[in-house]
Amino acid sequence: MDVREEVRRLAQPLAEEDGLELVDVELHAQGRHRVLRVLLDMPGGVTVGACARFSRRLSDCLDMNQTMPWAYHLEVSSPGIQRPLRTLDSTARFAGQRVAIETHEPRDGRRRFEGELLAPVGGSVGLRTDDGIEHRFEWGAIRNAHLVVDPWARVRRDGGTR
Repeated sequence: MDVREEVRRLAQPLAEEDGLELVDVELHAQGRHRVLRVLLDMPGGVTVGACARFSRRLSDCLDMNQTMPWAYHLEVSSPGIQRPLRTLDSTARFAGQRVAIETHEPRDGRRRFEGELLAPVGGSVGLRTDDGIEHRFEWGAIRNAHLVVDPWARVRRDGGTR
């Protein structure tokens, strides 16, 4: 089991106990330093206090289980406005919002798509581009997906009127 999955295995029950959603676990090397980033969310948004409590509890678990074999810096935060979508279940929750999807393999000569997220069907997720074309992607074909902040959404929706 890789380190990210081990951290996820430890963090998931801690998050659930606090009524938090574990969005993602990221591990980045920055020179000789390692940064372990844990993203949390909850209805209405996660608070700084909730992140701090979770950070202390997770840090204790990581130290007790000797999960990280090297020195690391732990960051616990909200996923932010460009929230990553890491599971098919999360796509159902955010259907109707603007999303960017990157695929592993090119489709129609491209890997990057942006538009309105459509509800998942079976094991696939859909996206409607601004020109009205709908695309369906098997979840395993998606390399990266995240919400996109679109300051022009209201203008497009209202047909250019205020």
